[in-house]
Amino acid sequence: MSKHKTKIVKELDPQEVEGYSKARLEHYLSLGYRPYLNEKGQVKWLTPAQMTMRGSAGGTGLSLKKLLKPKNSYISKKRRKRRHWRSFFREHWLMILIVIVVALVTLILLRYPNLIF
Repeated sequence: MSKHKTKIVKELDPQEVEGYSKARLEHYLSLGYRPYLNEKGQVKWLTPAQMTMRGSAGGTGLSLKKLLKPKNSYISKKRRKRRHWRSFFREHWLMILIVIVVALVTLILLRYPNLIF
């Protein structure tokens, strides 16, 4: 869903909505959507649950998060140190081990061919 929600001004009658074909209107209505006019003058198709969530949109209300979080934090955010080699070995340790074993076996067989023959 969009982070920037606009307030709903009024509910529209599905027959007075322009710019939609009759088949599209019936499809939206069959899915449970209803047309609403937002404060920017656009038609938004919302379910009743989405419409109630939009009722408090617009940023006018106060939240607990806004009250508790200071605007200018004196705590600087540290960048996480990236450990590329450690994460690479953690993810691919089995393949690295298999490659090392195959390389050792190949080196031994090339150095001492009489072990096979």
